[in-house]
Amino acid sequence: MKHFFKTVLLLSATLPCFAQTPPEIQDANIIGINKLPPRTAIWPAPSAQEAQNTNYEHSVWVKSLNGKWDFFWSPDPQSRPVNFYKPEFNRNDWKKIEVPSIIERQGYGTPLYVNSTYPFKVNPPFIMDEPNHKYTTFKQRNPVGSFCRTFLLPEEWGNDKEIILHLAGAGPAAFIWINGEKVGYTQDPRLPAEFSINKYLKKGENLLAIEVYKYCDGSYLEDQDFWRLSGIFRDVFIRAVPKISLWDIYAQPELDLSSHKGKINLHYTPANFTEKRDSDYKINISVFSPLGKKLVNKNFKIKDFAPGFGKESKLPAIELDTVQLWYDESPIQYKVLVELSKKGKTIEAYKLPVAFRKIEVDGNKILLNGKKFKIRGVNRHEFSPDQGWVISKEEMIKDLELMKQGNVNFIRNAHYPNDPRWYELCNQYGIMIMDEPNIESHGLSYLRKVLPADLPEWSKACIDRMRRMVIRDRQYPCVTMWSLGNEAGYGNAFVEMRKITHRYDPELRLIQYADMNRVADIDSQTYPTADWLRQHLKGKAVRKGERGESTSIEQHGKYPSGKPFLLSEYAHAQGNSLGDLIDYWELIYKHDMLIGGFIWDWVDQALWKDPSNPSAGYLYGGDFGDFPNDKNGCIDGLISADRIPHPHYYEMQKVYQPVAFRLIDSQPLTIDVTNRLLTTDLNKYDFKYQIQENGKITSEGILPEISVSPCSSRKITLPDHIRYDLKKESFLKISIQLREPEIWAKEGFTVAWEQFKLNDIKPSITLAMPKASNPAILYESDTLYAIKGDFFEVKFNRKNGMLSSYSINNKELIKAPVRFNFRRALTDNDRGWKVGEKMKIWQDAGLHYTVQQFHITSSDKDKTVIKGEYAFTDSKATAIIEHTVFANGTIEIEYNISIPLNLPNIPRIGLQFEIEKELQNIDWYGRGPHENYIDRESGAAIGIYQTTLNQWITPYVRPQENSNRGGIRWLRFSQGTHQLQFSAVGEPFCASAWPYTISTLEQTTHDFELKMHNNIIVDIDCNQMGVGGDCSWGLPVLQKYQIKPGKYQYKFIISAK
Repeated sequence: MKHFFKTVLLLSATLPCFAQTPPEIQDANIIGINKLPPRTAIWPAPSAQEAQNTNYEHSVWVKSLNGKWDFFWSPDPQSRPVNFYKPEFNRNDWKKIEVPSIIERQGYGTPLYVNSTYPFKVNPPFIMDEPNHKYTTFKQRNPVGSFCRTFLLPEEWGNDKEIILHLAGAGPAAFIWINGEKVGYTQDPRLPAEFSINKYLKKGENLLAIEVYKYCDGSYLEDQDFWRLSGIFRDVFIRAVPKISLWDIYAQPELDLSSHKGKINLHYTPANFTEKRDSDYKINISVFSPLGKKLVNKNFKIKDFAPGFGKESKLPAIELDTVQLWYDESPIQYKVLVELSKKGKTIEAYKLPVAFRKIEVDGNKILLNGKKFKIRGVNRHEFSPDQGWVISKEEMIKDLELMKQGNVNFIRNAHYPNDPRWYELCNQYGIMIMDEPNIESHGLSYLRKVLPADLPEWSKACIDRMRRMVIRDRQYPCVTMWSLGNEAGYGNAFVEMRKITHRYDPELRLIQYADMNRVADIDSQTYPTADWLRQHLKGKAVRKGERGESTSIEQHGKYPSGKPFLLSEYAHAQGNSLGDLIDYWELIYKHDMLIGGFIWDWVDQALWKDPSNPSAGYLYGGDFGDFPNDKNGCIDGLISADRIPHPHYYEMQKVYQPVAFRLIDSQPLTIDVTNRLLTTDLNKYDFKYQIQENGKITSEGILPEISVSPCSSRKITLPDHIRYDLKKESFLKISIQLREPEIWAKEGFTVAWEQFKLNDIKPSITLAMPKASNPAILYESDTLYAIKGDFFEVKFNRKNGMLSSYSINNKELIKAPVRFNFRRALTDNDRGWKVGEKMKIWQDAGLHYTVQQFHITSSDKDKTVIKGEYAFTDSKATAIIEHTVFANGTIEIEYNISIPLNLPNIPRIGLQFEIEKELQNIDWYGRGPHENYIDRESGAAIGIYQTTLNQWITPYVRPQENSNRGGIRWLRFSQGTHQLQFSAVGEPFCASAWPYTISTLEQTTHDFELKMHNNIIVDIDCNQMGVGGDCSWGLPVLQKYQIKPGKYQYKFIISAK
């Protein structure tokens, strides 16, 4: 808002009073003025040769108008510069703004994040009514951005072309003028708006003016869970087309799965921008193989071009012999070159991507090209931490690389059509898309029949949005499924949307819509639990909304439907989340009816606090003074906004992997390998084995080539020379790796892996400490026990009954009394299911206890044993800790606790230490390298890892519990010659470490605000409950991953040097 007050002052000096709100922005019947019909986002070129080099970003008939524009911002329509579009208007004092960009990220107005609450006064179709005085829109009722720039037509285009202005994404609503003449109006900024502008142009320099409104009646259909922003956020360009043109063109692939033969049906929509009928045109079609060989060349004489736009026509099918099929594993594309000519002269040419693939329903399952198929999906918002809705091609590529590496095969464009470059890239990378129109009326209509329902004016807008999306995107091979929208209720509008989809998509791609499954080809629901799915498989589940809302037969039809079932959103990845993902997929792989799902969400919708300094941290809802807001509800990605994977990304990567391994026998080493890939034999990859003994890799290598056919299993016996030590804890790790680089990963990248424990040895590995020359000396006082040896000193506080100091060579490494700890800094999921209330008794339980006994039970030259007995004040739990200090300075701690069965479950059971802050280097033998929990550990292999404290922690945007590592055999902190190690005795423990306290972590709202503690806080835990992730607003951690009251015991050794 840095320019707000200056803008108001300038307006008051230059504008006439009482500028009116344009009526178009509050009229549901007006969805556009003078917009041209929808068409493909593939551009024509003047010749076949030029067409070969044309893509969305490069065309000789396209001129970009991106760059610096003159700009003025107004907080509401009444204060806007009404006549700004006129050539004579004085814009000398205006600022410059980059296009594409987001107005609110250029310093104007207020970014606002809210999930489903409308940010204005609800009264459809009006958006200008006075809202609650707390609302941002009370003072910024409907901000307006006024944009201007000049342009020249390329001379090489000549004078015989129709000039089209293309707005790829502007709005939510926008008016357009050229040279002072009104060109048109558009809504739905997620699809392009095109206008014919010849009659407005003049020789030389032309003035283009665009007026962007943050809200319009269309905003009632755009109530998605995202930032409410505005601007010209996608490309602006002008393009030239011949006066007689193929306005839209679509090469429809047709596949006969029984013979693998294909056909191509060319659909075209003629356009004649003259006033005269014209004839004698031909269309030449050439089909090229994936390797570029011309397979077919056909000529067709077509109908006369009448003035205006004709109806879509279809040419006779072009038959092909056996065709290669498109899969996500092998995205094989054909090219179709289409030339429009007259009397042998090429008028224009298109290069169209075509792929032969088919997703269809077969009973209660889905098939891809005739093979059973599972959707390993994610929902994805278009989002960048800099400009929000403006996402670069480089960010798109990074997303696709991480998705392919994470074994994702399907994306739901949530919840609107994306930038055309995204589809081009998905074609290339082999990612399938569920394409979704920009339709969500959650705040009014979720699971209700309100808007659009059966209302004709709102149905018109929805049908138009669906039609325009289908026509724009139907050519892309990656688009394999349609959605009718998200959380917009039910009604006849969706029946009509299904009809319009089938009318313009002769491929009849599957249709999904979770709010009205009756009009969809598959059933879907958001956030069902694994238990709900088990009931659904029996036909006994009860359909409901995300918060238990009831549903109706009018929505979903009779139950059970017998259709395939899709989790359209599941595994809510907000903050520290994605627990129990493996529980879902054990069910999904077992049952055909469960066809997979889309994790929510791919990327954090976090904005940089300072775009010029990304390291300054992230902001979320409410941080800009925006209201209403849903705070950090937008921080729910598998990766951070700057494309760094969160720890739970690696859990998805492991659970989604397309190859499964099972240990059959450890003598000899025999495994069962299941290949879930549909077309790829595993002999394409290198099989790598690794033997690990007590954490050290003792043997590894590449196995001879192994063939496992697609959709099959095979038993593999490893060569005899691969052996392991029966007296050491031993693991076998099998992985398959890329033998050759792919577009999304380098050679050697691990596609799938599994680790097997080969024996039950439990190692106890401590630091090698010097042998004591003299017996340790025991000192006693009223408040202290102290044991001093040749090079160490250990102190115990007799008041609280705890180890209070541990020094080696006069360097104190443990610096404060050890504390009982039962709490954790609440995660977003914990807050959602009210752990702070349900487990409140444990919040400070570790601080409130009485020492029943704390005394020396034995002491000699080899060791001193000190036993403490404790009674917790509120919980009535009791504990016993036995400390054994050996003559060489090693300390063994055995912790027993008994928790009454009538108490709530416990977040964690452990002991907390404060250690010297210089010990920043961390090594451990346990699960890693990333953070893991008992319900999110399948992607964390056991091994020896090294890191630093800064890398050990996870900097969640809103601070919360983080950094846990499970299955730890030993954990070492070090700096220079100083080392402090915790080693498990018997069962492994889990541990966390932070440079701040738990209280600081829980009370701080942003990572960049965390205040560092004087020492490193280390928790050595018997156990910690899982993080959950079924949703973040009420569903608990699964019971099997919670810690129930009862008796617990664990033991570990502290050593140092």
